[in-house]
Amino acid sequence: MKILHVISGLTKGGGQRVVVELANTAFEKGDEVTIVAGWPEDPALMQDLFNPKISVKYIGKTKQLAYLKIIPWIVKHRKWICHYDVLHCHLTMGAFIGTMASIIFKLSAQKKIPISTETYHAVGMPIPKFNRWVHSRLMLFRDGVIFMANDPYWNNFLEKHPRLLTKMIPNGISVQVPQKNDELEQKFFNEMGIPNSGSLLVGTVGMLRPERKPELYIPIFQAINKALGKDIHFILAGGGSEFDRIKKLVEESGIKENIHMPGTINNPAFTISKMDIYVSVSVDEFAGISMIEAAMCKVPVVGIQLLENYKAKNDDWIWSHTDIMEVAKRIILLLQNTDERKKLASNQNEHAKKYFSSEAMYTAYNSFYKEMAGK
Repeated sequence: MKILHVISGLTKGGGQRVVVELANTAFEKGDEVTIVAGWPEDPALMQDLFNPKISVKYIGKTKQLAYLKIIPWIVKHRKWICHYDVLHCHLTMGAFIGTMASIIFKLSAQKKIPISTETYHAVGMPIPKFNRWVHSRLMLFRDGVIFMANDPYWNNFLEKHPRLLTKMIPNGISVQVPQKNDELEQKFFNEMGIPNSGSLLVGTVGMLRPERKPELYIPIFQAINKALGKDIHFILAGGGSEFDRIKKLVEESGIKENIHMPGTINNPAFTISKMDIYVSVSVDEFAGISMIEAAMCKVPVVGIQLLENYKAKNDDWIWSHTDIMEVAKRIILLLQNTDERKKLASNQNEHAKKYFSSEAMYTAYNSFYKEMAGK
């Protein structure tokens, strides 16, 4: 199968990581895979994770130029695009490219056009209503759409558009094996300013953007610090538009010496593997890439639930709660009980390897491609 993934810039983010995992696994399975990104970013952020034999092309030199060049780029490359079996769209720019391509193909009467599909990575996120409405309009140009979680808005949207083929496919990543290196470990703690002697470490790694509500971590960290004392340290890693605002909140938190903000990190698995508890935002039963990565590293994971009125179930593989003080209590309980932490980490690790591997994700996507082709 010939697959063309289209996306914005290859920077840090769950959507970008999904593309990496899908592309690499598909290539290993013998598919022809190409990546079209809107504009170039530092290759170390994400691009270097692709198999070096996978071609990466760009539409423009900057974000602004890339958006301006979408239509002329599609017109110029329409025959090349139609060489592929699947045009797979990711994030807002990918959705625009997929929509414009569908319109241009129809106007130019292309005899063979690729299946147009989209993975909607923002499901459950509190994005602006207008943005979400635009996303829904663009989605109608697809042959099929993949979601990772249930969401009242999208459930209602799909009821109104029953002809749109959809599939629920969880994210997946390659199995993570934490790196063992005493010298690198000591360097890590020195750079973070964390005593590597008896200190417990709670943290998160992700983009600091408004829809991910990074301000929620501060009161959680404060509650844990109040309950367990100064030997608890916290990592709030990641870059993004909210970095400066969150940095200011940390300065005002009263525990700034215990909260460490290293910014964007290029080896999240290594950082996560040093944590005693990993915490991140979740939507419904959906676990983000970093949560799966933590479970793969055998670090116990707790979730901040963004879906209103969600009630944790006994069979949830990651416990989550909408009340951040309940999240703090859960983390405190686990930090006080080493055996319970180890048990949880082991159970989550087995679950992640069974259900959230890149292999399982690829198999589900490949099946959906064929379903769309045959509809």
